[in-house]
Amino acid sequence: MRLKTDFLILFLFIVASAILSLSAQGVNHSDTAARTLDETEKLFLQRNFLLLAAKYEISAADAAIIQSKLYPNPNLSIDQGLYNKELGKWFDLSKTGETSISLQQVILLGGKRSNQINVAKRNAEITAFQFYELVRNLRYELRTSFYNLYFLQQTLAVYDKEIESLKSLIDAYTIQFNKGNIAFSELARLQALQFGLENERIDLIKNISENQSKIILITGDSLNQNISPLLDTAVVNRINASDLNYSRLLDSAKVNRYDMRIADATIKLNEAKYALQKSMRVPDLTLGANWDKQGSYIPNYNSITMAIDLPFFNRNQGNIKIAEYQLEESKNLKSQAELQVSNDLKKAYDQFLEFDRLFKSASSMFSADYTKLLDGINKGYRNRTINLLEFIDYYETYKNSVKEFNQLQNNRLNAIENVNLAVGIKILN
Repeated sequence: MRLKTDFLILFLFIVASAILSLSAQGVNHSDTAARTLDETEKLFLQRNFLLLAAKYEISAADAAIIQSKLYPNPNLSIDQGLYNKELGKWFDLSKTGETSISLQQVILLGGKRSNQINVAKRNAEITAFQFYELVRNLRYELRTSFYNLYFLQQTLAVYDKEIESLKSLIDAYTIQFNKGNIAFSELARLQALQFGLENERIDLIKNISENQSKIILITGDSLNQNISPLLDTAVVNRINASDLNYSRLLDSAKVNRYDMRIADATIKLNEAKYALQKSMRVPDLTLGANWDKQGSYIPNYNSITMAIDLPFFNRNQGNIKIAEYQLEESKNLKSQAELQVSNDLKKAYDQFLEFDRLFKSASSMFSADYTKLLDGINKGYRNRTINLLEFIDYYETYKNSVKEFNQLQNNRLNAIENVNLAVGIKILN
């Protein structure tokens, strides 16, 4: 029986060692940089590859404006006789040979050129707004990932402290068990508690790695350097929900939300396209000049030409209708965007009020002395002033309380970021 017991203890410690090894592999502190949120945002704006690519899209849209301002090129046509049968000459360039030259220029009518320029300008405007909309969404992802990472690491520190403290206790109780002073069931319960903490710690490390990976991707860090977030909690804790006015926030959102500005610019773009398609029903004029050395009724014949399509059948009716429908569609999409903005803000505002209320009611419970509670729990169990079940209950209560409070702080800051995202600018820093 004692052999089975010793084997079980050995097996449990092997499992614990494996979990500890896996946990150690999950977080590599050898290549970690401590950064504030402002420093992280600065790297994001400088190095994010999606932003760098979007800047080229803006440049391309600006180049399209240049292209739209260019006039059609003139057309030069030369007709040279190949073989003069009467004189037996190839490429006869003398007076007896035939050569003709024609020069033509298309003149755009109906305001096509100005409408093309207007369409290109509207496209460039939308491209710029899309860039800032991308910044808005990526900044939200970065800031929420930063907060997530900070509080996950705070929670991980609690687990590390509990596991380290519990391991010392288990080592001491293993010695007492081997001396026959305590029952195996008591030692096994402590070991089971440790294994449970180790498994939860691995889940924490997984979440930490996911947020680290997201921050590395958003900041364009090719070195894959993990960060240790530096957060001045005293500053963010002073943010007060009562300072916010919903009506002013909504007015600000209608001005600063770039998806709203894209919706407005899309209406203007479709208006420009509609005007362009209407101008396309006006045919263009082609002017030309000709010179013919021998091919006309007199030598060295000169003439001017003028050509224009007669709009009997095709007056661009279909494309005009398409542009008209697209314009009406964009007006409805703008109404949807306005509803989305107000809905996003209402949801974010209500959530922030709730999380801020919960945080203020809970923060008074977590004083600096609360963090010393774990030492008191261990001391009480060693001195036998609390029994095993009480010890495990206190451990779980302490861990869950700190974990939930960290999650509450994280949820509150994420709610602040939801307000910023809904408004379109950083109302709350």
